[in-house]
Amino acid sequence: MNPRYLILIIFCAFIINVPAKAQKNKKRKQKKEQQTQLTDKQKYEQSDLFAQGLIQKQLKNYNDALNLFSKALLVDSEDAASHFEVSKILLALGRNDEALAEAELAVKYDKNNIWYKANYAKASRLNDNYDDYVRTYEELVEAEPYDINFVYELAFAYQFTGDYRNAIIAYDKIEELMGISEVIISNKTDFYTKIGDPENGIKEIEKLINTNPFEPRYYALLAEYCSKNGFEDEAVSAYEKIVEINPNDPYVHISLADFYSKKGDKEKAFDELKMGISNPDLDIKTKINLLASYYSVKLDDNQKQQALELSEIIMDTHKDDPLASSFYASMLYENANYVSAEPIFREIVETNKGNYMAWEQLLFCDLYLEDFKNLTLDSEDCIDYFPNYPLPYFFAGIGNFQIRDFVKAKAFLESGKDFVVNNNALLEQFYSTLGDTYNELGNYAASYSAYDKVLKINPENSIVLNNYAYYLSLRSLDLDKAKEMSAKSVELDPYNSSNLDTYAWVLYKMEDFDLALQWINKAYNNGGENSGAILEHYGDILFKLGKVSEANEYWLRAKETTGYSDYLDKKIKMQEIYE
Repeated sequence: MNPRYLILIIFCAFIINVPAKAQKNKKRKQKKEQQTQLTDKQKYEQSDLFAQGLIQKQLKNYNDALNLFSKALLVDSEDAASHFEVSKILLALGRNDEALAEAELAVKYDKNNIWYKANYAKASRLNDNYDDYVRTYEELVEAEPYDINFVYELAFAYQFTGDYRNAIIAYDKIEELMGISEVIISNKTDFYTKIGDPENGIKEIEKLINTNPFEPRYYALLAEYCSKNGFEDEAVSAYEKIVEINPNDPYVHISLADFYSKKGDKEKAFDELKMGISNPDLDIKTKINLLASYYSVKLDDNQKQQALELSEIIMDTHKDDPLASSFYASMLYENANYVSAEPIFREIVETNKGNYMAWEQLLFCDLYLEDFKNLTLDSEDCIDYFPNYPLPYFFAGIGNFQIRDFVKAKAFLESGKDFVVNNNALLEQFYSTLGDTYNELGNYAASYSAYDKVLKINPENSIVLNNYAYYLSLRSLDLDKAKEMSAKSVELDPYNSSNLDTYAWVLYKMEDFDLALQWINKAYNNGGENSGAILEHYGDILFKLGKVSEANEYWLRAKETTGYSDYLDKKIKMQEIYE
């Protein structure tokens, strides 16, 4: 081909291609404009769908709202407001990852809307995107430096992410906008502690004090903060300032008591607590709660005496309040001063018959004082007011048993056990005492049945094992069972002279006199030397071994004590065994 024609063809092709390419670019531009520009009809449709979505959202019909907003986005996929509303609903529904995507689109299509950004920050936090969370609030505060809400959110963002230094800076900004406040100071002191700078924490509280130098609460904050961070002299000075401002404030002495207690200065702690407790402006319930918490652990003898002294101060300070005398009596009781506690509890129940706890403590006082006559009378009176409570029946049973009115003891114990609910320990005591009572009444079968019930509840009740075995041996019944139970009681309580004596006596009844002598000797050496029963048994065993002279010595010694049998005089006189 002629080169001239080739050049011409190439040139023509170039001329034709230029407008074609320009036309193609023009069409793309028109298509893009069609995507971003809505017709009036589309605008109306999109606006109507958005408005309906807001209504359903307000009604908390979230699924319907999401459906409407989604339709609005089909009309205009770049509508930031719809993406924003969808994001908020998804957050409310806990669909945080989807909410974050929608929040991001809202910000993408409207970069300057601060509320869209705030929503994006929230969604970022809920999706653990803490860098975006903090960065977004930094941008918001930079854009709106006087919006206190955004500054607060930024402070929280720093706090939430552990950036305490920047959190302090943010709170400084809040102080510039709003002034000093106790809440802000409290947060800042906490942050200073966390970054190891308590000295600046103290300065923050001093700033607060300077706003009102006569507010004792601020000095209390300073004292507590200094105490926690090892500035003990400063803490004491702050407490002294409170006393100077308000010398009648009981709480400062309570705080000082706690301060000295933590330092290990028990004497000063007690002195301060005593000053606080002595103050009549402090109500009695607070005082009692303070003592209860202050002496909540197991007390030594000195602490018990201190608690008693403080409770006496409460009673003297609140003479007309029955709660004061009740608490004092309880402290006497805790100190085992039953002689002093008993008349106070008696006065309380005479004044208020419906105070069951006072009745119960009165009954325990009677028991510990071994005043069994009053125990029977008081427990029977208590039953009149509390007929469905089992413990008074038990005490009535114990009291009547001790004064040897076994018929009444039986009646109270049989009635009371039926009121025991979900308390096997108490039920065990009922059956144990019933077993003893039936035995005294000669109803041996009922006695053994009661003991069996005890051992079903607690197979390791050494007292019942011992008594049961002893009563069987006295009647030479089921000696193998008696030996087994007695051996177990000895295993459980190996230094109990009564248990050792029973085991020796069971062996005696089984005619194993050599072994019986070994065990009666153990009973004697473990506190049995003054027991009439053990000394008499010792003599009986020696007699069976042919040691009559030695047997007589022990019988005579038994005669000088108590607890021996009705046959002892006859044994001594006739030099013979009688059972």
